[in-house]
Amino acid sequence: QASLFVRKSKLAGGEQGSALSCFRVMPSRYIHWHKLASGRQSSEDRAEVYAHGDDLVVVVADGAGGISGGARASAAVVEAARAVAENPTLDVHDTDLWATLLKEADSTMAAKTAGETTAVIVVVGPNGLTSIGVGDSEAWIVDRTSIDDLTRSQERLRLGSGRAAPVAFQRRRLDGVLLVATDGLFKFASAGQIAATVRAGEVSRAAERLSALVQLPSGGFQDDVGIVVVAEG
Repeated sequence: QASLFVRKSKLAGGEQGSALSCFRVMPSRYIHWHKLASGRQSSEDRAEVYAHGDDLVVVVADGAGGISGGARASAAVVEAARAVAENPTLDVHDTDLWATLLKEADSTMAAKTAGETTAVIVVVGPNGLTSIGVGDSEAWIVDRTSIDDLTRSQERLRLGSGRAAPVAFQRRRLDGVLLVATDGLFKFASAGQIAATVRAGEVSRAAERLSALVQLPSGGFQDDVGIVVVAEG
């Protein structure tokens, strides 16, 4: 697994529009929806989901604003996660695999002054839920009465700082709705508002409702927002 990130990532990231919504049913028991929104012409957040057999690999990354290369850094993390997800020989529930990838990303970005980014990678499937992350992006499981904040112990130093310390977490199953998002959501809405918005109405519209929750009356956003919602189909 040496140099996993260097081999599998691309440090060139494309631009995103101001808003992008996506719904996909993959060859899995799970359905996902994702939303990217920004008050700017291009977002530094990324939110993607990839299939790996019966598992889904969710990746959310928030490129640091005010630092050159934030968009490239977040795009590189997503590309590296995609490469892992598309390799059928790899065990995507192996936290050591993801820890190696994120630590190499941290070292590579820091050495090249290639920007900084958060990263949360969540693998959900019939055999449970596994994930790892750094920075202030978050992953929650929201059920009818409670919030399970999977990333509550996550270290805040971002990839590219040269000091990122990935923290892994696991659950036996997905009991509720999985929400993975950047701080453009969590900074501007309370936990109660977010949970109520997930629970209100059809889950298929949850990502849209969450984006609207933090949208300004002008139609813009105070920060880029990347959201992924996953539920059993």
